[in-house]
Amino acid sequence: MSYVSRTARYSPLRVDVDPNRPVRVAIIGTGIGAAVHIPVFRQLEDTEIVALGSRRIERARELAARHRIELPSDDYREIVDHPDVDAVVIATPPYLHHTIAIAAIEAGKHVLCEKPMARNLAEARDMVNLARTANVAAVVNHEYRYMPARRHVKTMIEEGYIGEPQSASIVVYRSSLADPHGRPFSWLMEREKAGGMLAASGSHYIDLLRWWFGDIKAVAGLTATMVPQRHLPDSSEMAHVDADDNFALMLRFHNGAIATIHVCATAATDAGEEITLSGSKGMILLQGDGALWGARSQDAGLYEIDVPRFGSRKLPEFSHILARPTALLAMDWIQAIRTSEMPKHVPTFDDGARVQEIIDGVHRSSAQGRWIDTSGTRWPVSRGF
Repeated sequence: MSYVSRTARYSPLRVDVDPNRPVRVAIIGTGIGAAVHIPVFRQLEDTEIVALGSRRIERARELAARHRIELPSDDYREIVDHPDVDAVVIATPPYLHHTIAIAAIEAGKHVLCEKPMARNLAEARDMVNLARTANVAAVVNHEYRYMPARRHVKTMIEEGYIGEPQSASIVVYRSSLADPHGRPFSWLMEREKAGGMLAASGSHYIDLLRWWFGDIKAVAGLTATMVPQRHLPDSSEMAHVDADDNFALMLRFHNGAIATIHVCATAATDAGEEITLSGSKGMILLQGDGALWGARSQDAGLYEIDVPRFGSRKLPEFSHILARPTALLAMDWIQAIRTSEMPKHVPTFDDGARVQEIIDGVHRSSAQGRWIDTSGTRWPVSRGF
């Protein structure tokens, strides 16, 4: 059986934050936490950053002083157990997500966790089940759902622009990991620590396709490491890389549609990202989060489609490209904390675990050379294909 029922019903979320004061947020992690989450939560109404965690106390103190955050700490347990913290943003490397999330949920805190959600499905399942039992607002920062063009694609599909979904492809060629002397060795290069491009960027694309086309019935894929050594930080010595820098996968959806995702992070130059969606009545072509084209079956060819700004919420211009969509997601998270109702488009822990199921399936498929069943049934998917 699947790790959770496909028709599981959630109890209403617990509402335990005083309506007369801001939601008090702690941010744990000072990489993307400093680049994205601190700027975001400093700008959001009805929130206050009250604690900041980093593995290096000097880093936590320096950022806390700069942003007037009361509690800097190098101990996540001190933060999640603090009575002044209502909600926790987990922005650490992913191999730490499970440990911190479990501690935060056990302490009764609401959680926003960066992606990938965990190292594997077993950890993700723990997080899902405990969050459900505790009735906390637990979401994963799959912020691509909040990028304007991707959001508009969702609306177009729901309004029937492409008819019944039939096929999708995502192709990405980037050069970010091409140079072994460029980006230094880190957790991103270690499979055991949830490193690799499948987890880092593939998680986003898998979530997008699930959001657009629905649940995934089966997956098959390959991973590869084209640059097997990288230099250590502040050193000329090289370290062995065992996490993927290239991957390709195929998906089959419950509605019968199929899709492919192919990501190369070792290209000689950046060629960007191209997404194509096709259905019984139309086609959509998206390049990055900018240009959007479409055509219905009666049209002579593709034409450019204007992308409206998502919602009427006013936000400042952020320096990081992911800050605005993260802010929009965070606003929905805060709303859920306040009202006990999760907006339907918010990526929850359950969504994150479904993505993790596909990621694990790709690794198994790459090792075993077969399709992996993700339908929730006992039968091997290879017997039905």
